[in-house]
Amino acid sequence: MRRLVLLLPLLLSAAPLSPSAQPVRLAILGDFNGPYGSTTYPAPLARSVTRIVNEWQPDAVLSPGDLIGAQQASLGDAQVRAMWAAFDREVREPLTRAGIPFAFTLGNHDASPRSPRDRREAATYWAAHVPPLAFVDRAAFPFRFSFTLGSGAVFVASLDASGPDVSAGQRAWLAAQLASPAARAAGARLVLGHLPLAGVSAGKNRPGEVLRDAPALRQIMEAGRVLAYVHGHHAAFYPARLGRLNVLSAGGIGGRDYVGHPGTARSTVTLLTVWPSQGRATFETVDAATGQPVDPASLPARLDGLNGPLVRVSDFR
Repeated sequence: MRRLVLLLPLLLSAAPLSPSAQPVRLAILGDFNGPYGSTTYPAPLARSVTRIVNEWQPDAVLSPGDLIGAQQASLGDAQVRAMWAAFDREVREPLTRAGIPFAFTLGNHDASPRSPRDRREAATYWAAHVPPLAFVDRAAFPFRFSFTLGSGAVFVASLDASGPDVSAGQRAWLAAQLASPAARAAGARLVLGHLPLAGVSAGKNRPGEVLRDAPALRQIMEAGRVLAYVHGHHAAFYPARLGRLNVLSAGGIGGRDYVGHPGTARSTVTLLTVWPSQGRATFETVDAATGQPVDPASLPARLDGLNGPLVRVSDFR
């Protein structure tokens, strides 16, 4: 009996953690498109994919969009398809071989609301390459969908925020998703969209480059207890608080200066580690060109862009 009592703590400590206690590791990689029509990518992208596959080995990649360089009427259908083929070859296939799902939102260079052709080609590509996700709602895939990760521990809603207008209908969809049994059962909820709620980079700090009706969308996410809104478009890594909502400006391959801070542009890729049982997330970010770590404390303490201010944070909780 004494031996059993002594062994019991060891047996308990060796027991596997429940799904909600396990961290869910997500690589954040987006805004890596080249120039309009390009079927090649900047060199830091290949290094980032290699880091994700060989070093980080996350549970999934979350991409805030701009995967190809479309959004130009003069590009022919064949050229847009060639760009999707290049993305498939350089990004999706290496991740698929490594068993890492690629979850995404579409950016303005992928599926602009003003380009029916781009949206058609994006829909065609993704219909043939549906990622192996635990979908909750995929009726409007690839433009709007939701899924879970980590055996239901993390819930993610992907918005169609490829343009500045998120319609009332889509806001209602998001509210319903965040109230769904899958979202309520998850320890952490994330929302993924391309355009930001508030300005981050100087070059895009203007109307049309941030979401209109941002307060209404933010209110839905705050009410739905979203841990963070993850976005792209401004190509400047910045973890921040906006009101009562955490936001992660995901950076990109080919970065931009922060609002009010010239000379701060750099390419980045981030590993976001979500702790569902604690309702928090931490991040590890590296300069995609040099491989050097990026300390969030080195970033501006506050950004006063359109719809701001954004106040820098060291983690999400």
